[in-house]
Amino acid sequence: MLVLERAWALSFLLAPLLWVLARRLLAGRIFLPLGLADSRGVPPPLPSPTYRVASALRRLLAALGYLLLVFAAAGPALVSQRLLYLERGNEVMLVVDVSPSMAASDILPDRLGAARAIIRIFLASRRNEAVGLVAFGGEAALISPPTLDYAALLGRLDSLAPGMLGEGTAIGSGIAVAASHGLPAGRGRERHIVLLTDGENNAGSLAPASAAALAADAGFVLSVVGIGSRGDAPLDYQDPETGTRRSGTYVSAYDRAELEALARRGGGTYYEAADGKALAAAFAGIAERSLSLSRSRAVASERSLVPSLLLLSLAALALARLLGLATGSELA
Repeated sequence: MLVLERAWALSFLLAPLLWVLARRLLAGRIFLPLGLADSRGVPPPLPSPTYRVASALRRLLAALGYLLLVFAAAGPALVSQRLLYLERGNEVMLVVDVSPSMAASDILPDRLGAARAIIRIFLASRRNEAVGLVAFGGEAALISPPTLDYAALLGRLDSLAPGMLGEGTAIGSGIAVAASHGLPAGRGRERHIVLLTDGENNAGSLAPASAAALAADAGFVLSVVGIGSRGDAPLDYQDPETGTRRSGTYVSAYDRAELEALARRGGGTYYEAADGKALAAAFAGIAERSLSLSRSRAVASERSLVPSLLLLSLAALALARLLGLATGSELA
């Protein structure tokens, strides 16, 4: 926000207008004889185009220099405010299924693409919550540890692709990786794990129920989002390992009761997202539940524009003076 410490100084902008008005009034009352030819009767030569351009530029620079000088006298400054959080907020670990079935396009553009889009909206609503990202397919991997650098997290999110962690759905492994890479628990802070999957656990050495119990013991609340509709769904994706294009029809079915039981064991909520609208509603609920109630303070900073304006003003006036000397005219 731009503020002026001495706004009254802008009244000096009226001085040139008054001067021009006074000259015009006086010019209408005073008449002086002007010679239009020399003693031999030869009229004076007309100014060259170069002279006229240089003269006009000189006047423009002089006016600009004066304008900047007056504006600098008004004391302009840029004032900005930012919210400073006095304590760290909650922690959210996003556990995203990247098995090949997440390429199914019953939710546009596909299940994984829809998940990425809604996570972007979710991150836009965060303030001081540390958010981490885990991906799982046949294996599970930490994509990003809990961080407040949401821009960096979004870059990692965009790297997710169906099939990048092999065939299968290792739900238990994904939960376990999230629970083991969380930040240390703190007083007054909540820890959340959000599992987003479209399948049944069929890979990994750890059962989802056991992983949910481990997460609960570590102080996490586990919420589950079952994404995708049931029935036949078109599927088309490129295998990240072989580069082979795979397309066809995927028979979509997951055990809702099992995912609901998993959320209950983790102390959280189960959300079913068969379409984009339901997915948005699910993450709206998760966002509200995981929002931090942290103490904050508004901090204002001010940057003066006076030195920069003075420098520009002097430069414009100096150029105007040099042009005046070069054209043989006086500075107006």
